[in-house]
Amino acid sequence: MFKINFKLIIFICLLTSMFYSCTPVSKITYINNKTSSSWNISPIPPKHHIEIGDILMVKVISRNDESNKMFNLETNTNTSNTTTTAANLYLNGFTVSQEGTIDLPNVGKVLLLNQTLEQAKQTIMLEAEEFLIDPFVVVKLANFEVTVLGEVNQPGIYPVYKENLTIFDALAMAADINDYGNLQKIKIVRTKNNKKEVSFLDLTDSKILTSDYYYLNNKDLVYVQPLKFKGLKKSQSQLLLSSLTTIAVLFNAILNFNKD
Repeated sequence: MFKINFKLIIFICLLTSMFYSCTPVSKITYINNKTSSSWNISPIPPKHHIEIGDILMVKVISRNDESNKMFNLETNTNTSNTTTTAANLYLNGFTVSQEGTIDLPNVGKVLLLNQTLEQAKQTIMLEAEEFLIDPFVVVKLANFEVTVLGEVNQPGIYPVYKENLTIFDALAMAADINDYGNLQKIKIVRTKNNKKEVSFLDLTDSKILTSDYYYLNNKDLVYVQPLKFKGLKKSQSQLLLSSLTTIAVLFNAILNFNKD
């Protein structure tokens, strides 16, 4: 009759359970660089070029209040109303038409397609100078947004009211990557020249700081893929408890068998 080493069996089971339920720290740490403490400067933030369908917030301001009302959709140009929503940005903004123009009150159609926001500002200013003396023009992109999906705590579409949004900013808005997200394989879907392109980022590598995808563009999709062993990792405590329960049942069955 062979002798069963129950302690060895239990130890092997526990070790196997821990092996499959744990993830190396290097794979769950952002910018994990062991050889250097400094990196090259991040890439220059991209300038948005106006596209068809963009919604622009345009303000033409002069010293004359009546003239301000002529050139702006909002008749109230003071700052007492600080409420900003996607709805009022859409209603009070100028949508770039299929021809690449916006229809500015009392000016007419102004071609802005493929211009940067700074170039658009200068274009509108030249048009406004025909009616006003020393006008001041403000042009902002009102519908900048990114979509964050996958293994994050709060996936969704996020409007952005700032310039130079980074990949880390977007993940922070989505309440960070959860325990099941793969930091080494972040998918970015970007529209470029009316075509979709897909790239993958490794957020554990310091090279992300010099990547062209460190700064996000309007309408970018960020997708955090799950870890390869998500099914196991998703219930670490349950897996360990299940293993211990199985061992206990087998141990009890063997004892009962030996007694018989």
